[in-house]
Amino acid sequence: MARVRAVALTASVPLTARVALTASAAVAAAGAIGGCGSAAVGGDDRVARVGNVLADPRDTKAHLALAEYDYWHGMPGDALAQLQIVENLGGPLGVQWTPGHRAMMAHLLVMRATARVGRGAASGLPDLEHAVRLGATVGQIDLVVAKQAVALTQLRHVDAEERAKGRALLTTLADPTGTWRGASDHATPGEHGRFGVWLWQQGALREAYEQLELWHRTSSEPGRIADTYAQAKAWWTGKPLVTATSATSASGVPPSPPTSRLVDSDPRIVAAARYAHSRFAGAAPFDALLPIARAFREQPVIVDRLAHDLVAQQVDEAAAHAALGALFDALGDPARARTHWQAAVEAKDAGSSEPGFVRGLAVAAARAGDGPAALIFATQAAAAWGDPAEVWIAVGSALEDTGDHVNALVCAHDAIDLAGPDLLPRALDLAIDASHALGRQSQVEGLRVQRVAAEPPRDKPEPLDPAAAILAYKALPTAGTIARMWVAARAHPGDLDVRLALLAALPADDPRRATLVAEIAAFAADPDETRALSAVRALP
Repeated sequence: MARVRAVALTASVPLTARVALTASAAVAAAGAIGGCGSAAVGGDDRVARVGNVLADPRDTKAHLALAEYDYWHGMPGDALAQLQIVENLGGPLGVQWTPGHRAMMAHLLVMRATARVGRGAASGLPDLEHAVRLGATVGQIDLVVAKQAVALTQLRHVDAEERAKGRALLTTLADPTGTWRGASDHATPGEHGRFGVWLWQQGALREAYEQLELWHRTSSEPGRIADTYAQAKAWWTGKPLVTATSATSASGVPPSPPTSRLVDSDPRIVAAARYAHSRFAGAAPFDALLPIARAFREQPVIVDRLAHDLVAQQVDEAAAHAALGALFDALGDPARARTHWQAAVEAKDAGSSEPGFVRGLAVAAARAGDGPAALIFATQAAAAWGDPAEVWIAVGSALEDTGDHVNALVCAHDAIDLAGPDLLPRALDLAIDASHALGRQSQVEGLRVQRVAAEPPRDKPEPLDPAAAILAYKALPTAGTIARMWVAARAHPGDLDVRLALLAALPADDPRRATLVAEIAAFAADPDETRALSAVRALP
């Protein structure tokens, strides 16, 4: 097992630039983490230390001994949990630990903050502030980046007062480029416009629209701000944005695989691990997720032990649980998925502050058949998401897949009310499917009319349009229409639907299937979570 080693805390390296720890760094930092007993060089067996903790949960020495062992044996998450227990126990003379233990906890908090700020989580700032109280030296740039993550989280919220807090926080931060000047109540129209463009790029769509609307009231100059305003206006009104490229797909080519082992004898297992890794890249290594995915298929009895080990080896246990939740989502185990998403949400100092975790829990609850709970969690996640319709569609689709058509229709209606032109067709498709399953034919007809109107305008027909090729095959499944889909797939490397249709249409011995499997597996890391999960589940 690779060991996590200690390093000295300095202000010279930005938080976002810190790299993996090395054994040589541990030697250099041994003095900073000194006074921690014999665990640094091996110590007693961990089972005995766990037994001491269980025998007397208020014995600080037992918790510290276990923390030392875990720290030096590659289990930073468990070590931090034990140190937090010691800190919470306190005592009449303060916390009963040595300066080395305090430095150890400060170092682990900075490690966890690095992971959290790296994914834009607001929970990184409390960790940094806690580390400073314990004596760590944290650079000013680190604090600015962490506060920016907090501000962005607030600016993505649906509540106006929460967004106002985000603007107020940004005005207190150093802003060398002047991007955030629009957060001030005294900003000029141009500053509001530039701020709105930045917010749109960061996914804070509601706040971006309001800032761009302030710019638009006094300016109509063409350029980047005007283009972004047009997109935001289309999102807010739900009316399609007519552009010269509206006929082409917005999706790009899926990113390249992180390793050469993207497809092997069990492509779905490898793709599931890649899907989970891509959702939370810094939370769990691909090489740690892959054995769990393989064990799920080959040795189910050891899956939970491997999952526990993975969480213990990550300093941010909440994110590790989320990665496992995503992995079991992809593997089709809703019970385990919900357990890990719940653990991510309930994790100390993180959890419910991260909308991504709550969204994952909502979808997992839906797949587990708990529609009422899914709606509660979806409401919480959507309120803090930059584009709430995305959450409602994801949860509604999961509910529809499990046969909960009534609650799926509730999600679809909320999505339709909130969706911009890019998501509106998907929201209407969900509503059509749920209404049809409920036998509401007149409602289906009305929704289909809306669906046709929501289709973006096309300047001219595309000769190799994947959707047209799929329709042609469905109307007349022949070798010729299969060939047409194949040509369309070659011309559109970013189109997943035509590849899924081809995989279902081709016979098992067709040599083209191997190419399709590799291409579909690559979509496991697609930024669109729905597309990525569809790709994983379509694999054999």
